Amino acid sequence: MQSLRQNSHEETRPLYKNRKAMNLLGSKFISFLGDQVYLLVLPLIVLQLTGSAVSMGIIAAVERIPVFFQPIAGWIADTYNRKKILYFSDITRGLLLLLLAVLYQTDTLEFWHIAAGALLMGWLTQLHNAAGFAFLPHLVQKERLHEANAWDEGLFQTAIVIGPALGGLLVAITAPGAGLFLNAISFFLTFWMITKIHIEHENKVTLYNRHTFFRTFASELKEGFKHVFNTKIIWYTNVALMISTFGTTMFLTLLIFHLKEVLFFKPAEIGFILSLGGLMAITGALVTNRMSRIFRFQTILMIAHLTGGLSIIGLAYSETFIAVAVTNAIGVLAACMINPCIRTIRQTHTPDHLLGRVQATSRWMTWVLLPVAAMLSGYLAASTSSAFTITIGGIVTASTFLFYLLPTVRKA
Repeated sequence: MQSLRQNSHEETRPLYKNRKAMNLLGSKFISFLGDQVYLLVLPLIVLQLTGSAVSMGIIAAVERIPVFFQPIAGWIADTYNRKKILYFSDITRGLLLLLLAVLYQTDTLEFWHIAAGALLMGWLTQLHNAAGFAFLPHLVQKERLHEANAWDEGLFQTAIVIGPALGGLLVAITAPGAGLFLNAISFFLTFWMITKIHIEHENKVTLYNRHTFFRTFASELKEGFKHVFNTKIIWYTNVALMISTFGTTMFLTLLIFHLKEVLFFKPAEIGFILSLGGLMAITGALVTNRMSRIFRFQTILMIAHLTGGLSIIGLAYSETFIAVAVTNAIGVLAACMINPCIRTIRQTHTPDHLLGRVQATSRWMTWVLLPVAAMLSGYLAASTSSAFTITIGGIVTASTFLFYLLPTVRKA
């Protein structure tokens, strides 16, 4: 079984002096940066090939299908060496994107290639996220865990500032395929950085025979689900996040389409809008650590869900560059308030041997409806309008704040 080691001298130092933690966070930043380029160029490639909002919804749904298998990813993260899982997922994603980039550059890329690539990328990302979530507590003190999660969110938002602008410029100067090349390189770099983290692991599993494997596997998956259900603070926040995420997925699926096809923004303008939104989010990620010393996590989450939902509604009715940039910035700020709180809640209320399963089970629970939301948004936009669909998503997200007014949630 993987277990948390005694804190070394390095782990008790300030976070920015903790080389192991900063290597992990730095590798995630590079990966985030490449992902932001990927999230911009992939819809543009689909739009270029098909010109259809429905096709964009299909790809978004396919990429989210691995959500259904997250508990398996969590079990793998709790069973096998988490560092090696990070190795495998990074190098494989890099090779996959490199292949897609080559297909694009040689004019042989087809819709089914994108769909298959999105499916595999989705699974590898779930595997990487489960292992990374469970790996971080090995590198820092418990007292610095929320600080580390806030740094993680801050670096993610920094990538949002830089990545889309970089992706937009690449598309404007070259072609969307260049963004795929850039993201592939980012995964190769993160693989190298993870190799610099030296930490010992005790692996729980060596061999299974075919008679006991499925029985043990089912029992251990059940253990993860049981912990989530019995730990009320995790259960309640998961339910609220499931509803909110459904709404934000409807919005995110159509964001690029709405900006390009309805507002007629150029790729570079879209990139800068997304980047400008990240500027406020960086501040929010850094402030959330201090906010947690004053407010309960439930209060922070209630404010963030309401603010995020209202910002989505505002963006749906914005028509100018500035209005879209401001509403997007507010929405990303709200999102970065949510994520560190959710991660810290799960990490601090879960024993180490269950970290992977609890995180994966929680993500499965909160993301299980993502394919439905993505498909629904595509078809609803085709039959009505993208602005109307984005508004519905904002209303769903904003309504989640009512959940945190329930006495059972506030007392959890």
